[in-house]
Amino acid sequence: MEIREYGRILRAGWWIVAVATVLGIVGGLVYSFVSAPQYQACARLFVTTEGGSSVGEAYQNNLFSQERVNSYAGLATSTQVAQRAVDQLQLPMTANELRDRLTATPLEKTVLLDLCATDSDPVVARALTNAVAGQLTQVVQELETSQRGGNPAAGATIVDQADVPSSPSGTGLVTLLVLGAVAGFVVGVLAALARGLMDRSIRDRARAEDISGRTVIGGLPVDPERPSTAVATFSRMGEPLRALRTNIRFLGAGSPPRVITVTSGSTGEGRTSTAIDLAAVMAEAGYKVLLVGGDMRTPELADRLGIAQTRGLSTVLSGEHRPDDAIHRDVVSGVSVLPAGPVPPNPSELLGSDRAQVLFETLRGDYRYVIVDTPPLLDVTDGAVLTALADGALVLARVGSTTRDKLRRTVKVLGGVGGNVLGVVTTFEPTRRRAATHARGAAAQTKPQAADATWEEPAPSSSRG
Repeated sequence: MEIREYGRILRAGWWIVAVATVLGIVGGLVYSFVSAPQYQACARLFVTTEGGSSVGEAYQNNLFSQERVNSYAGLATSTQVAQRAVDQLQLPMTANELRDRLTATPLEKTVLLDLCATDSDPVVARALTNAVAGQLTQVVQELETSQRGGNPAAGATIVDQADVPSSPSGTGLVTLLVLGAVAGFVVGVLAALARGLMDRSIRDRARAEDISGRTVIGGLPVDPERPSTAVATFSRMGEPLRALRTNIRFLGAGSPPRVITVTSGSTGEGRTSTAIDLAAVMAEAGYKVLLVGGDMRTPELADRLGIAQTRGLSTVLSGEHRPDDAIHRDVVSGVSVLPAGPVPPNPSELLGSDRAQVLFETLRGDYRYVIVDTPPLLDVTDGAVLTALADGALVLARVGSTTRDKLRRTVKVLGGVGGNVLGVVTTFEPTRRRAATHARGAAAQTKPQAADATWEEPAPSSSRG
């Protein structure tokens, strides 16, 4: 994954980072109020060994003492020393509880050892430190004395007794707030990245273009009123649809496509609605338009437009009717409609027949634009067969639903049959988004809203509608 993709994920999840940072600051503030202040008292010990009669022996003894300091640091926090200190002070705690409050730090390249204890009561902190320091010197003397008696080979002497600490140790309020903010920020970044990496759906036009390798020539927004109408309300959807129409007109370098399939990888991505609305906006510009119901498995076009399904594409391809007998004239503001017709047992065979090729050649000559609604491309082969007969396909990608893998596979399937992908159209875009003009006329937008209808349009560089 490229660095810019991580940047895109973080931009989309900025609110997660912000919320986590604020929560971290609040957590640091709460911790500063609910946690009891801790006081730390420290004592310093000096480690000695038997002196030598020469400079060399004295030097060796000094090195021996430095090595002993590390051993005594571990011994200071041992269970034996802690238990002796607890018994001496007669404290209501266990040796392990005391060990958790102790730290022993050797000073580098010296024979000094700092021993500290913490407690919420400064007086208790001092008593703990001095008791442990005293018990440590005794244990060291016992361990360093030979069983045959005599003087110990080394010893620890208390140089500085612990005093009562005057102020609590640990982190101040400002430091806690800064640490909380940093921790929250890091957690927020990780959460935003995890969310973005797990979300495999197309989130904006720029991403749809990168994944498909095709230009995004249109974007259609969510329209809550769309399911209750046969055709999109042009007062709401007019500009996006007109921009899409203009972009289609400029495809093909002076020879724009005339037979266009509207397809997608899966159901629920707005194929039928887009086909109807695209046909209507083409007719609005004065073109002679035919809308074809190419989905002969689960036909919806006729029901959506309120026309009969007794004859249509299936009966024309089977030879039962002539095209003119199956076409409904002026169903929607100048749009003629050839519905799918009765569901046949062999849709793919009908679409792959010579009769289908002749039919679409005839329709290409009779109409300026033929818009074909297709079934889901990744479910059945009908959409790919229809695209092979057409001049090209518009591939729909539903924002927030169509996955990157499905979009790639859809384009790959069309390429496998020699189909021409005219471009990608994003559907169900959120109505509230930050508009940012893409280098090729696409704009970036935010997360989608859930709705049943359609769409919005990019601001195409060459389009005025």
